[in-house]
Amino acid sequence: MEAEHVVPAVMRILRTQAGVVVFVSALMLALFGWLEARSAFLGGLAGFLPNAYFGYWVARSKGEGAQKIVRTFYAGESVKIIITAALFFLILQLPDILFMPLFAGFVSVIMVFWFALLMRST
Repeated sequence: MEAEHVVPAVMRILRTQAGVVVFVSALMLALFGWLEARSAFLGGLAGFLPNAYFGYWVARSKGEGAQKIVRTFYAGESVKIIITAALFFLILQLPDILFMPLFAGFVSVIMVFWFALLMRST
């Protein structure tokens, strides 16, 4: 992927992930209720917010040298993992969190990136 196409691709993935958070939460609300929708929403946020932060890191490295870009990616990914763990720790402290909807929201957001990689490789 050329450098000038990286930021728009990241923004497209982030928009899609945000849409998935809303969709999965609304689906849980329609099918099950508020507790499930809240848990799915928080799980989606636990996937989306670290990716948004990582997207900021990617945008910052635009136009830099290869070594700086690689260092920025490693630092961004490390912080992303820490943010994800911290968010899950905080979410699991809340009352009435349902694990399966939480996990469904998280996995749904992560799958957006997997599908984006699959679409890119075909």
